[in-house]
Amino acid sequence: MVVDLHADVPWQVVGKGRSPKLTEGQARIEAIRSGGYGGIVLPIYISDKIKGGPKLTDAEGIFEAAQSIVTSSPSVFLPLRSKFAEQDRITTFLAIEGAGAFAEDITAIDRFIDRGVRLVSLAHAKNNKFATAATDKNAGYGLTDLGKQFARRIYEHGALVDVSHLSDAGFSDLVPIAAEYNAPIVATHSNARVLCDAPRNLTEDELRTIGRTGGVAGLNFHAPFVANGPQKATLADLVSQAAHMIEVAGIDHVAIGSDFDGGIDPVEGMDDASRMPSLARALRARGFSNDDILKVFSLNALRVLSWRPKTKTEDTTALVKP
Repeated sequence: MVVDLHADVPWQVVGKGRSPKLTEGQARIEAIRSGGYGGIVLPIYISDKIKGGPKLTDAEGIFEAAQSIVTSSPSVFLPLRSKFAEQDRITTFLAIEGAGAFAEDITAIDRFIDRGVRLVSLAHAKNNKFATAATDKNAGYGLTDLGKQFARRIYEHGALVDVSHLSDAGFSDLVPIAAEYNAPIVATHSNARVLCDAPRNLTEDELRTIGRTGGVAGLNFHAPFVANGPQKATLADLVSQAAHMIEVAGIDHVAIGSDFDGGIDPVEGMDDASRMPSLARALRARGFSNDDILKVFSLNALRVLSWRPKTKTEDTTALVKP
């Protein structure tokens, strides 16, 4: 069974005019069924390139698109929810990718979490009023005071902050805040930077922090995030990424975050969601057990998706210690 932490189909429906019935694309219904999907996270992607800046109305529009995907195929998807249900349909979860619109009113995040949002990335491609983005040239200052306030509100209302598009400084600023809530650090779709030098990927220290806090890093299938070099990355390169991330973060702290339909160029051999069995076979050939693969393919993701806040800890040293 596969639980994918990041498949960008709502963006395709809103931005590209794709049918909510998902009859085309890398994460079309036929492909996710063939790939053995049991759960999928649908990101509410709020572009920071919207003229005049992103607004809460943009977030509402993409939420409606995500909802239309689910309601258009009731025999395939379970209704949007925040808990996994093991049935013959696919459980759908929500995330927010790029939360700049919520600078209008950070309390608005409450109603999105109430409607099923489990993960929130503070920034996307560009810096905003909350945080610096990994891909912005001026990515040095991390979280703003408003960003720290917003992160705390996300945790208090039961969701998690997604660090996949966050700068290194932003990651560092988030760690002690997450520790206040005993919250795991989650990167829904980022790989290891030591194997592919892209700012969207995670450093060794960041991978170790994700493991130490009980979080997960979602393996991203976008070839430019998998391997550097003149040749396009392959399935073997993707397996090397997974193996390294597991070595550094731990077998309980790596998941799937394909980024399918997010405008990606997937590695050779992983053209769409139907190819997930090929990845499983390649991991077995690399020496991973069926239990290991089950953790990476679904159990680790389900653990963080089911997180709920507990009483704040007074001693956060264990989670903050380098």
